[in-house]
Parts: sequence; structure tokens; C-alpha cells
Amino acid sequence: MRKLGLFLLQIKEYLILSFLLVICLFLIFSNDNSQIRFFRAVAITTLGTFQSGISVIPNVFEIENENKFLREANIRLSVELATLKEIKNENQRLRKMLNFKTGFPYSLISARIVNKSLVQSRNTMTINVGESDGVKIGMPVITDDGLVGRVISTSNGYSIVQILLNKDLKISVKDQRSRIDGILNYDGASNLTVMNIRKNADVNEGDIFITSDYSSNFPSGIPVGIVSESGNLDNLFKKIILTPLVNFEIIEEVFVLQVLPDKEKLELEKYFNKK
Repeated sequence: MRKLGLFLLQIKEYLILSFLLVICLFLIFSNDNSQIRFFRAVAITTLGTFQSGISVIPNVFEIENENKFLREANIRLSVELATLKEIKNENQRLRKMLNFKTGFPYSLISARIVNKSLVQSRNTMTINVGESDGVKIGMPVITDDGLVGRVISTSNGYSIVQILLNKDLKISVKDQRSRIDGILNYDGASNLTVMNIRKNADVNEGDIFITSDYSSNFPSGIPVGIVSESGNLDNLFKKIILTPLVNFEIIEEVFVLQVLPDKEKLELEKYFNKK
């Protein structure tokens, strides 16, 4: 009790002030005088305006927090939507590849491209299958659209593919319609050309070229490209330019054909050419 008494004694001025304020407010609100009513109205209006201004402050912080939450939710939804689109696209590609694989006469090894170059004269790509998956050097690589290239190097889990857009890759091809034979070669800049086509040969724009029966490295009948330009190169030969049927800029999955070149045929041709 003594401590309480000392405490009250210390704050007696505040207690007296509070008591007087209560009495003043009581007298103001209980008095019906016109002047007092005016003062009371002004006081209530001022207090209300002040209170409204104060109440805005928490609302500002609340709105900011809400906006932050909405932004984060929007980012999450955008990522989820992009992921779902990617899954849908991949599913469509894999369905298409599965249908192709089911109806193809050769054994195929599915692979995903993990690296590729398209800006050099000797372009290659790296795939995620290798010797442990049954891949060997010389095996052709294709998609459901057509020929991609051939395997030129392998490790246990990866392989490097020499693609059509490579100056070192030459392929025996033929016009699927007219059966005219030629040699496919990349010019190192931007064009796939078919060489050794006579000037009077029946090759037109829109014709499709496929791998030839004379090819030593690829099975015959694999689509390669479509003729985008057919004209005269000189007095003897035509200038034939192909657009690849495979879009090398967007492909992500390929197949490795478990077919190897005919060694006996290659060795015989190599021996004969040395003579």
C-alpha cells in the first residue's frame, strides 16, 4: 500500500489533469448552450478528420503487402503455366516420335540433344546416349522428319553427331520423283547443294531428295530435303539447293539407327579408288 501511495503521489499532477479533462468534457457534452454545441461540433469534426487520416496509414501498408502477395502469386502462376506448356509440347513431340518408332523397320535408340552448333562450317551436336546404350561410330541419326547426320565420336554416355550442315559430310542422294542421283554437300555458308546433276536432268522446285541406294553410310529412302532452288550452274550442271526437312534450330530429340555401314563395300570401293 505504501508503494502504491508513493506512486500515486508521483503522478498526482497527471491524475488531477485527467480528472479535470474528464469534468471539462462532461460539462461540454452535457451543456446545451448554442456556443457549446458549436464548439462540440467543431471538436467532433476535427477529431473525426484526424482519426480518418490516421486510419489511412495502416491501409497503405496493408495495400503494399497485398500487392506484394499478388505479384508473387502472379510470378508463381506464370512459371506454372510455362511449365505446363513445356510439358504439353514435350508430350506432343514424344507421342509423334513414339508413333514413328513403332512403324520404323530398323532398331532405334532414342536420344536427347544436350548441345549443338549451327554457326560454323563443320557443325555438330552432342546427344545423351553413347557406347553403353549401343551407339557406335558411323550410325545414322534421324528424326521423324528426316535425316540429321551420323555419329562420328562416342564415349560411354554421350555421342557427337556430324549433321547435314557440315562440309565434311557428303551423302549420295536421289530425287524421289525422277530418281535422278547426286551428291549432297554443305557449302559452309548456308546452303545444302546437290552436285553432279546434269543440266537437262528432270529436277524441279518442290521435289524431295532421299538417301540413295548407292549410299555407303546410310540406308536408302531416308528423306533429306526439299528443292528450294533449281537452275543452271554452268553449261553442264544444274544448281540444286535443298532446304533440310529437319529444322536444326528447334529439334530437341533424335533417334540413332542401329545400322552400320557395309564395311566390305566400303573397303572394296576404297581399294578400287586407290588404283
